[in-house]
Amino acid sequence: MKVSKKLQLLSLLLVAITFNACANPKKENSQASSENSANQQTQVKQTVKATSPLQAELNQAKAAGKAVFVVVTGTGATDLNKAMTIAKGANAIYKNATVIQMNKDLPINEPLVTEWRLSGTPVPLILVLSSKGMATGGYALADATSANIAALVPSPKMEVVYAAMENKKPAIVVFTKKSHVDKSEVLKIGKDAVTKLKNNAVLVEVDMDDSRENSFMNQLRIDKLSKASVTIVINAQGQVSGTSTTTPDASKLAAAAVAVVKGGCGSGCGPAGCAK
Repeated sequence: MKVSKKLQLLSLLLVAITFNACANPKKENSQASSENSANQQTQVKQTVKATSPLQAELNQAKAAGKAVFVVVTGTGATDLNKAMTIAKGANAIYKNATVIQMNKDLPINEPLVTEWRLSGTPVPLILVLSSKGMATGGYALADATSANIAALVPSPKMEVVYAAMENKKPAIVVFTKKSHVDKSEVLKIGKDAVTKLKNNAVLVEVDMDDSRENSFMNQLRIDKLSKASVTIVINAQGQVSGTSTTTPDASKLAAAAVAVVKGGCGSGCGPAGCAK
């Protein structure tokens, strides 16, 4: 098992936020008041999110299986027309998508700003959501092009990997073909590794002949002409933590799945994480 430190996937923007109340037996009335206030604030936020026209558009796109290019604006934003042009250009490249605009400073959009971690980001920013509604990356206007924005839309199998990361699970990705004689054995070993991880991992099979997965394979530098299956391990943080170009070992796959790769992603880092 070869550990790679050079290659990382885009980090998910989504975060789970929890609120915990501290018990104080000497201040029960104060505690009750605080809890009621917190509950009321949560209910307000949920109501805002449920009634937001923008959220309704996002829900429609998700229901239709479309990606979304979100042009994020706010106080002091300039060149908005340029940002919209780039987003529309990305839509021309990746047609199964829609373009929407969001002012991050409007109170009604606060839940989405929190969900996508946009409070401190420069604007305009073009954010990309997958067909399942997951934020998969974005670029500030200075770095954005229609091509690199469109490239942030994940392939079907890459989206499965994003979903695994969202659920804090590692992914064991097997790139293979029907013609590979080792296909069945490598997939079985991958399943064994998932079992060793007590099913707290995801096994993803990618057909090297599937043109929809070309961008995913290019990002991971998979040789599509390989005569053998290639296994890539991606930890729950979205880092490539192991690579095998021969028949892998289930125990080593499981160990790589929980390994953390130290160090940053260098020049590949963008507003949403590692772009390459």
